[in-house]
Amino acid sequence: MKNPFVLVGLSEFFAKGVSWLSLAIIPFFAPPEIYGEIVLFYSIIVFFMPVYLFGQDRLILKNNPEEEVTNSVVFSILIGLILGLFFYFSDYFLASFAGLILAFNKIYLTYFRANESLKSYVLNRISYSIFRFLFVVFTVYFFYSLNNYIFSEIFAVFFATIGLFIICFKLKWKVSFNFFDRLKHGFPLMLHGISLFGIALVDRFILERFTNYETVGNYSFIYIFASGLIFLYSIVGVINEKKIYKSIYLKDLLLNIKITLVFMFLLGLAGSILSIILYLVLFNFGFVANYDFMLTELIVLLLAHLVLPFYLVSNYFLIQQGRNYLLLFCSFFALMINIVLNFILIPRFGLQGAVYSTLFSNIILCIAVLFISYMVFQACKRDI
Repeated sequence: MKNPFVLVGLSEFFAKGVSWLSLAIIPFFAPPEIYGEIVLFYSIIVFFMPVYLFGQDRLILKNNPEEEVTNSVVFSILIGLILGLFFYFSDYFLASFAGLILAFNKIYLTYFRANESLKSYVLNRISYSIFRFLFVVFTVYFFYSLNNYIFSEIFAVFFATIGLFIICFKLKWKVSFNFFDRLKHGFPLMLHGISLFGIALVDRFILERFTNYETVGNYSFIYIFASGLIFLYSIVGVINEKKIYKSIYLKDLLLNIKITLVFMFLLGLAGSILSIILYLVLFNFGFVANYDFMLTELIVLLLAHLVLPFYLVSNYFLIQQGRNYLLLFCSFFALMINIVLNFILIPRFGLQGAVYSTLFSNIILCIAVLFISYMVFQACKRDI
């Protein structure tokens, strides 16, 4: 297949779909209480991933990938050792370790993207999604416990990432980076990643505090339909993010930004319609009888995700301009707004409070980052 967009797009559609199904299928045989616990700890796992990644995927894309891949692995291991000592005596050690392995896989995928090894990228995405589906569903269905579930996530991503360590051995683990320079580069991106995941995930923890796992399970069930739009956006981002970073002239930069934004929005709109249809089919045929029917709440969450292409494209633009620290400001500000709204709305409105907090927080995030991007763009025009 000669068209890289079609090749990567189809693989992302399959991989994201199967990975999404790994959690989406659980409500068919597990009650909301168990599903809520699983989703809560999966949120913790993905929350740890940007901590260990530390923004190093950007360095791999911008610099020599052959040098940066080993640097990134070693740096993540160092961060893992430091934090591992802290989490060893806590309930989050396994979840933290799972986040580290996910960071390795992200490094592996970024290495393929930087070298334009699309077939290897596709193979990794598909293999991981299949491993995850088989391990997670089998574990939860036959011998569920929280630790067993976390181990299933670890094994799935580990088997898909073995090749990364083979690459490092072939490169003889050559390391050439300044720890503090890398820390300085990655710290704002790491905090930005945490803030961004926090915006998407913190509502579950606040919801569990004021309600119970059953409510978290019901909320997570409708949320997973809306969050599927992020998977669709990533199809466009895999190809066009690098084009934006490599844009030398302002005219080319604007063109790549517009194309990325249009494709993301069209995919998001199509995905929203399909999500609503699928949701209605599942309830009309009684596939998820233990869960509450909440179509209005689903539509609100879909709207909350339909505005995100403006944030994602602005994200690419600010990184291309070397303004990483501005992303941290936007995401941290939106996270604080999200936390405040959740603490205000959830005790009074319960699940609906979490839904509307997500919508308002995403809108505020997009407005903030668009305003900052506009100011940076105007400064670029003046410098020409």
